[in-house]
Amino acid sequence: MLRRKKSFIAMLIMSTIVSVSLIVGSATVYAGAITSGEAYGSPGISSTWAKGSKDFLGTANSDKSDVWFTGADGIITDVFYPSTDKNNVTDMQFLVGDKNHTWVAEEKKQKNKTITLVDKHSLAWKVVTTGDNGKWKLTKIIFTDPNRNSLVQRVTFTVLDGNIDDYNLYVLYNPAVGNAGDNNSGYTSTYNGRSMLVSTGNGCASAVSCSIPYVSGMVSTGYVGKTDGWTDLLGESNPDHIMNWTYDSASNGNIAQMGMIDLSSAAKSNSISFHEVLGFGKNANEAESTTNATLTDNIDNMQNSYISEWNNYCNSLDNQDGKADEQYYVSAMTLKTSQDKTSGAIVAGLGTPWGNSNGDSNPNGYHVTWPRDLYKFTSAMITAGDTDSANKALDFLLNKAQQPDGHFPQNCWTNGKPYWPGIQMDETADPILLAWKLGRTDINTYENHIKPAADYIVSNGPKTGQERWEENGGYSPATIASEIAGLVAAGTIANKNNDNLNAQRYFATADDWQQMVEEWTFTSTGSLGNGHYYERIDDDENPNDGHNITIGNGGGTYDERSIVDPSFLELVRLGVKSADDPYIEDSLPEIDSTIKENIKGKGDLWYRYNHDGYGEHEDGSNYDGTGKGRLWPIFTAERGEYAVEKGESAASYLNTLRSVSSSSYMIPEQVWDNSAPSGCTPGTATGSMSPLNWAMGDYMTLIASSNKGSIADMPSIVYNRYVKNAYKPDSSKEVDYDKSKLKKGHAITLYYKGYLAPNSSQLKVHYGFNGWTNINDVNMEKRSDGFWEASIMLPSNASQFDFVFTNGSNWDNNNQNDWHLVVNN
Repeated sequence: MLRRKKSFIAMLIMSTIVSVSLIVGSATVYAGAITSGEAYGSPGISSTWAKGSKDFLGTANSDKSDVWFTGADGIITDVFYPSTDKNNVTDMQFLVGDKNHTWVAEEKKQKNKTITLVDKHSLAWKVVTTGDNGKWKLTKIIFTDPNRNSLVQRVTFTVLDGNIDDYNLYVLYNPAVGNAGDNNSGYTSTYNGRSMLVSTGNGCASAVSCSIPYVSGMVSTGYVGKTDGWTDLLGESNPDHIMNWTYDSASNGNIAQMGMIDLSSAAKSNSISFHEVLGFGKNANEAESTTNATLTDNIDNMQNSYISEWNNYCNSLDNQDGKADEQYYVSAMTLKTSQDKTSGAIVAGLGTPWGNSNGDSNPNGYHVTWPRDLYKFTSAMITAGDTDSANKALDFLLNKAQQPDGHFPQNCWTNGKPYWPGIQMDETADPILLAWKLGRTDINTYENHIKPAADYIVSNGPKTGQERWEENGGYSPATIASEIAGLVAAGTIANKNNDNLNAQRYFATADDWQQMVEEWTFTSTGSLGNGHYYERIDDDENPNDGHNITIGNGGGTYDERSIVDPSFLELVRLGVKSADDPYIEDSLPEIDSTIKENIKGKGDLWYRYNHDGYGEHEDGSNYDGTGKGRLWPIFTAERGEYAVEKGESAASYLNTLRSVSSSSYMIPEQVWDNSAPSGCTPGTATGSMSPLNWAMGDYMTLIASSNKGSIADMPSIVYNRYVKNAYKPDSSKEVDYDKSKLKKGHAITLYYKGYLAPNSSQLKVHYGFNGWTNINDVNMEKRSDGFWEASIMLPSNASQFDFVFTNGSNWDNNNQNDWHLVVNN
């Protein structure tokens, strides 16, 4: 008896039925194609990407293979070829059913799964999925062919009830070839005697085949949601669980391909092993040839080579005096995996946040390169001893990404072409720092790359078009920290190339901004805590004017003084300020009381900033331009680095990072907070992105920092200039300042041994110029050495600097003489 779906009957006039299905005992013998020709239902439902939260990923650590894979829920998801920015797959999974057609189970929906590393220093993965009905088990070893552009799944299908011939097994593949899923074409081909499922689109092609045959005629290509294999087996309210459709092709749409695997060679056994291969090429013939070559090669040698290459890489890394753990090595391999093998670019993540509700209109996801993120990754790699990858990444930035005016794009594809158009000043500073870290100080690099970037910063900074959260412009303490550090590095490189004039210009600008960053971004009239703290960002140079900030992602509009962000700690991490700087220490209580949350059994985590809208909605539905941002593990790592710099232990921070990592060592971008929606567990990955390469790199840096006893990737030239060799006020004086800074057009910091009056919360400098013109006030901050400090920018026309002090009740006017300092040229 042949049962057909209503949809199948409806399309009889569009297809030729040439089917016969014979029942012999409990086994079904298929006697030819059931349907043929082009599938109907074009173009199918709209394509989406896979979910952003991954369980595993990998690539061969070989330049001969340009395939990168990911997986979620135990199945293959995004697969990239021929570069890390070009996705070709939505997902690929197995379906299991019984020969009596009473049920079909999807691999990805089974609850009982284990995902482990085959070897702890390799990204070969073992995935074991047991059917919820307890009748079957799939064991897969997943890796890529080190010598070809193909993905391998070594599969063992084990039945736990009955024999192999009591079951049907299918492979279901949803391609998105050429980084787009809505315009693929696919068909069944025969290559070298093998049946293959071929898909093409946008100058790429893929071919799926198996080491054992598909059941003769039981392969099909159809349109997703209309005539694909899933719809065939499971798509109706009362499905018949029979593979009725065997279409030869489907063109120009969102397609899916399915093959029924021939299990007859192990019919009376309880297990069968085979390998399923997904190969790629520039065209169909190349993809077919690649798949065939992998299928005919020695699979054991292939797997061993894949593992050995990764073992060699891990063995080359600094083990941080034995402190490097499995999370450290998986993090390092993840960063290495995310590097494009042709260009050297490193993407932010191999996937798309909330990809299952995003399609072709979001072709980039996180698989593009942000110069800021790349700097974070490469800094971690350098501390781990991998300078080769860091140098390749820098080559990409300098030779592919840098723009004619010297700046670097907000983000870009692996060919260097900009994608988003924002200007983020830290992203122009970071490549300068990376060049210094790698010793790339030659005259060619300086003149063609470093100098144009530094000149751009001097001309356009310190204000930024966007800060590191890519949503607001203005004066950001984190961005300014990067600009200062970048200019110090540029000045150092300029000196090495005997460009002393520009070196002095870069140093002087950095010095001014280092003194003025508090005056631009530290409020003393805030609504949080004692009112003294760094803002997330200020729209102008006055952090006390109470202007509004409109937060991205539907976060709302607020007084900018009420929005805080842990990112000001970049000032410490980059060596611009000391860990015990009074402005830094005064900001931490407000951060912790406003955006810190403790997750029971895991530890302290922080939000990006209060009222963040970048995350799922309250009910857990995917971010769609608005939502609620959750907790970001990177801040636990960054706070841990700060703790190390303060001489404290990093242990609790490392433990928290390990606890929010998945069982397969993926540290996510965001984890659920204590108000997680039903069905979501606080401290586990949201649907945004996991792993986030930034988080993986920060874990490595924190391990290295813990081992070193100070922030491992802090640029020493910046730390030496502003912390180690910082001006120390003379304790015998009531008022002090660095006389070398008393110059027109530059900043000077005053140090004063004053005190607060009763009921007063602020001590101020009352100042003017050239005989008390342009009068203004600036708040001072209490230091640990008994002084108060404040910085003031001296106008370019100032010849005299006039000032007194007030504590709210009394004036200190130098015994009625005021202070009058001569300003030098």
